[in-house]
Amino acid sequence: MVPITLGAMAQRKNTSNGSPKKFTRKPARKPVRKISKKQQRIYRRRRIVAVIVLLAVIAALCGLVYGVVRGVQAVSGSLSSSSSSQSASATASASNGKSSASASQSAKPSESATSKSATPSASESSTKAKNPGIPNCTASDVSLDLTADTTTVAQGGKVTFKVVIKHDSKRDCVIDASNASRILTITSGDNTVWRSDSCPVDSRQLLMTGSDKDTQTIAWNTTSTGSECQAENARAKVDPGTYVATLSVRDHEKIKSSPVTITVQ
Repeated sequence: MVPITLGAMAQRKNTSNGSPKKFTRKPARKPVRKISKKQQRIYRRRRIVAVIVLLAVIAALCGLVYGVVRGVQAVSGSLSSSSSSQSASATASASNGKSSASASQSAKPSESATSKSATPSASESSTKAKNPGIPNCTASDVSLDLTADTTTVAQGGKVTFKVVIKHDSKRDCVIDASNASRILTITSGDNTVWRSDSCPVDSRQLLMTGSDKDTQTIAWNTTSTGSECQAENARAKVDPGTYVATLSVRDHEKIKSSPVTITVQ
């Protein structure tokens, strides 16, 4: 018999299923580090500062984006405004060109801008051609009124006359209220010095109804008119003296205003 040693016996006791058991040691626990209250306060402050810095960065980025957007909008608005201004300027220039051409084609040196009376007023859009059967106005239908802003003027000065056509009857009628039909005449004795119809003008037919009133102004620059239409600066100045202004309607001798005496000094 083979003797069994103590080492062999111990090995048998420590084996299971023919393999020896191994013994492992658990790792030692690391000691827990305690944070003091002071360090906790420092950490909290650092976190608060970090949050504030982050918010500031976000606000700065938002402001930058907003500024860029506003800048783009401002540039776009400026370009649009410039384009609109150029378009309006071109339109105004074209309109002024048409007005100048129209003014040069029809010489009206004696007629100033006309103005209608407030209420009631005659209808310029209604003409006899558009209203067949409506008669022309006669002396029983309308009356004329003539006044001057001054009755004494220096040689080369200007007198502005206000000319008014009043509708006095109950029946409707049509009248041409242009300076070629409703005529202002300046005379000196038996001589005609100036007439408002010396230059051709367009017809201005008015339908007079009810108590209609049409008011215009005509300027006399103390000049004389000839047998042909002349520009105002080509007309001769009248001599000092007494002149009489009268308003009348062509082809209707009975439609006439009271005379107004003007003294040129």
